[in-house]
Parts: sequence; C-alpha cells; structure tokens
Amino acid sequence: MYQGFSAAYRRMRALSLKSKLFILLILISLVPTLIVSFLSQILIIRSSTEYTASISAHMMDNLSKEMNKYLLGINETLNSVVIDSEFQKYISVPNDNIPLQSSYSINFRPLLQLLIQSKKEIITVLYLDRLGKIYSESQKAHLNMDYAFHTDPMFKQVFNMSQEGVLVPHKLSYSIFPTSNQEVFAFVKPVIDLSKKSVNAWIIVEIDSAWLQALLDNSKLGQNGQLLLYSNNEGKFAVFGDQQAPIYQALAQELEARSQNSTNTFIFSFEGKSYQVMHNTVPLGNLQMVGLVPLEEMTKGVKQAQLLTIVVASISFLAALLIAFPFMGIMLKPLYRLKSGMQLLGRGTSVPIKHSSQDEIGFLIETYNKMLNDLETMKEEVLKTRLSEKEKELLQLQAQINPHFLFNTLETIESYSLHNNSEAVSDMLQCVSRMMRYNVRMDGGMAPLQEEMRYTENFLNIHYYRYGKRVETLFCIEPELLQISIMKLSIQPFVENALKYGWSPLLKNLDFQITIGVHSEGKQWVFTVTDNGQGLPEHVMDILSELTASDGDTLNPYFKQHTGIHNVYRRYRLAYGNQFSMKFANNEAAGRGLIVEIRLPVEATWT
Repeated sequence: MYQGFSAAYRRMRALSLKSKLFILLILISLVPTLIVSFLSQILIIRSSTEYTASISAHMMDNLSKEMNKYLLGINETLNSVVIDSEFQKYISVPNDNIPLQSSYSINFRPLLQLLIQSKKEIITVLYLDRLGKIYSESQKAHLNMDYAFHTDPMFKQVFNMSQEGVLVPHKLSYSIFPTSNQEVFAFVKPVIDLSKKSVNAWIIVEIDSAWLQALLDNSKLGQNGQLLLYSNNEGKFAVFGDQQAPIYQALAQELEARSQNSTNTFIFSFEGKSYQVMHNTVPLGNLQMVGLVPLEEMTKGVKQAQLLTIVVASISFLAALLIAFPFMGIMLKPLYRLKSGMQLLGRGTSVPIKHSSQDEIGFLIETYNKMLNDLETMKEEVLKTRLSEKEKELLQLQAQINPHFLFNTLETIESYSLHNNSEAVSDMLQCVSRMMRYNVRMDGGMAPLQEEMRYTENFLNIHYYRYGKRVETLFCIEPELLQISIMKLSIQPFVENALKYGWSPLLKNLDFQITIGVHSEGKQWVFTVTDNGQGLPEHVMDILSELTASDGDTLNPYFKQHTGIHNVYRRYRLAYGNQFSMKFANNEAAGRGLIVEIRLPVEATWT
C-alpha cells in the first residue's frame, strides 16, 4: 500500500501546474459531494437490509415452525404405527408369505387411513423394507407392483436413511398412470425393527407438491422475493416443475460452503446481481427455509441518490473546467513549450524554444536554450573519446591472440626439425603462415565464416603434428551460412579449450569428437562447439558462468593464465553489446563433455 501511495505521489508531482490546479478545483467541488453521497448510500442500504432482514426473519421463523409442526404431526401418527406390535411382526414376515402379511396389516391399516383422511394433501403412504415387501395405502393413486424400487436412484437414497428426512419434489413414478406424472415431495420415516434393534424398513409419506408450493407462494418476501426449501440431505432446493435454474445450484453451493457458519443472513451475488439471503432450520426434516430477496428492491432510493450525485458532480466539473482551462492555458503556454522541448531532448532531439516574454518563464527558456548548445558540444567530445577508447581496446585484445597461438606451435615445429621431417615442418609452416596472414589481415576484424573454419582446420592440423593423432571433427554448418560475416578468431579458442580439458593422447580416435555447428534460428545465428570429452571442472564452470553474466570486466585470477575465452567474450561484448549471448553447459546428450553456445542477431550492428 505504501508503494501505491508513493507511486501516486510521484505521478502527482509529475503533472503540469495547470493539471494540479484543475485537480485542486475538482477536489474542492466534488469530494464533499461524493463523501455525503457515499455515506448516505451506505446508511440507506444498511437500514433497508436490516429492516427487510428483520421482517423476513420473523416471517420465515413462523413458517419454519409451522412446517416443523406439520412434519411433527405426521411423525407422531407414524410413531403410533411403528410401535404397534402387529406392525413390528409385519416387518419380519418374509416377502412370499402373503397371507401372514395380510393378517398383520389389517391391524395397522386404519392408522394409515386416518392419516391420509386427516391431511387431504397426502397422496399415498408407502412402506418398503429390506426383505423386499411393498405396501401402499392411498385414496388417489394405485401402486405399480412391478416397479423396481431398488434400482431407482431416489429410493437408493431412502434405503441409506437412518433418520427422518424430506426428499425434494419428484414424480410419483411408481404409481399407475395418470398419477405417475404427479409431482410430490416425501417425508421419510426410518423404522427400527425392535427385535433386531436396526433400521430395516421405511415409511414414505408422499405429499402433493402443489400444497407446499402454495404454502411458500402465499408468504412472499417483497415484490420479487422468494421462499425456498433446501434439503441438507440431498444438497439441493425443493423446486417445482421446470423451475430448476442455475441460481439455485449456485445458492446451494454457497449454503454448503457456509454450513459451519452460524450467521443466518448474508449477501449472495449471481450473474452481476446481489441478493439478501436468510435461512432458518426446520429440525425434523433436516431442511432449511431460505429467503431470497433481490437487493435492487432495497436500493431504489440509493439509485435516486446516485443520479442526484452525478448531476451535482457534473455541474461542479463543468464549472471547474470553464475556470481552469481557458484562463490558465494563456498563462502557462510558455511553460508548455518548455516542457515539450525537454521531452524532445529526453528522446534525443534538441530543439531551441522560441519565446518573446521577458518574465521569469522567459528567463528559464533562455537558460534552457543555452544549455542545449552546451550539451551538443559535450556530446560530440564524448562520442569522439568513446570511439577512440573502444577501437584501442579491440586492437589490444586482437594482439593478445598472436603470442597465445605461437607459443603453442613453435615447440612442435622445432621437434620435427630435429627429426629431419621436412615434409611435416613444411606443412606446419604453411598452416602457420596461412593463419598469421588471416590474423593480421586489415579487414576490420570481420571475415566470412568459411575462412574462420579454414583457420580452425589449420589449427587442428598443427595439433595433429604435435600429438601424432587426429581429432575427429564434425562441421555441421548450413551451406548458405558459410559466407556470413563473423568476428575473426572467435571459434578456434573454444576448440582449443575442448582439446585442453576433454582430449588426451591416450584416447582412441572414436572416443573423442568435436562438433562445430552453425545454423539460423528465427532472427538469430547460433554457433555451437560441442565435445564428448571429460568436460570442465565444476569450479571452472562457475568462473565461466560468472564471466557470461558480466560485461567482461572480470578480475578473476583464472583469466590471467587463460586469456583465450575471456578475449573472445570481451571482443563480442565490445562489438555487439547486449545483442549477443554466450552460454557454457554440460553435454547431457553424450553424458559428458561441454557445449559452448553463442547467439548473434542476424542483423547485428556494432555498438
């Protein structure tokens, strides 16, 4: 947060004087209005929501008690059935003993009939048990005896219930048409077999959904509010017909997430709209009575206040606009010219500013114009100095390569001379001659890639005479790249480094290989020198990584004795600046060895 305030303060300081004065006028005229409006809206919304919540909570509390009382009445009637001795005997009767079932059911059937007659909204009372017996009592529906209750997903849920509960509206699919399409909701009474002390049967009281819907519709919460029943057992709302909507699913998820929260009122948002939600528990059915009220009904006054705020703020804004811009624009015009000139100078263009005023602003502009003349003079002097220093350093680095190479070859030529091997001496002298001629040639330090490869081949030829073994070398270069211009003596030091750390005269010819690759990749040229030798020691890899992360001005003592790679890196850095990159990595594909990768942009320019 502190950083945010700091950034805003810096932006404020960077604004023009005219903008600062304009902002000051805006703050004076708009801020009080906005503060009063904001506080008024908060108070209106708070008072509206609190009042609505109070009224709705009272209504829902009464309705929850009424619903719970209704379910308690059904449950008490069913309790008298459950404890009946003939009913308990009925639970244990096998499914195929029809006569014994009939003799027991005669005793408890009047209690079920009395329940149906006392509550006209009850469609049927259904009995199911684990032995497969099915019993139905109804004056409005007829049971389909062939219905597969054990495969019905809803009744699978019933068979797992051990406490009283309510099932959300569903079709009476196990009855015979036309009642099979009737929508009902069910009160489920698990029955304990007293002889076995376990739940082995269930009584399902199917109640007409139209009765429940009428009960909820007659208790409206405002003009567009809704009263809903939510089943904690099933995790969804009791909705009727085709009323299922995404908002109910989202609200069910919100209630599930808040199941451990003791707060009965909260704000719920869905598809850009906000609702006030209130919920009360119906204990017996493990239900919740949920009220859903759109907040837009409670914020009509807030919208009117917002409209009035917009009108007042617009008038204040126009007044500030008329005062600030025309008047201050005339006064500050010379300053804007000075600002534009300074912005151009920041982009590298220096343009003197014309002025006619003789006041303080005129004095500033005159001083600025004199400063431009001084800057141009200083820029020319600095440019000449930098070019001279850069050219001198490149020449010094180039000169270090010659003795570095000669000291490694003179000893070999001398050895062959002592053994009178004139042919080898002649070949080596020709290689050295070609390499030195290539080295001292006045070509600005750049040469075609093909010539750099010939230089490397001459170096490998001298290496062969020195150790008596040829090093297997593979050149993987795209033919069209052989004529590209690269920095001279920029590949051979890495080949020499590979031989120094990875090759040994004791190795067989096929045990060591150097691969020199050049290819284009997007807008870059990629140069690689790869070997499968012993690789570099870990401390040397760390030193090289430190080098490639710097601009080449390293003070590590290692490079006092190993100048080749450092010279190449420094030359590239001086020539191309940040347009190139160099990387050293282990040869993971071969399991050992080193990979050196250099990347240059195709259209590289010397910095």
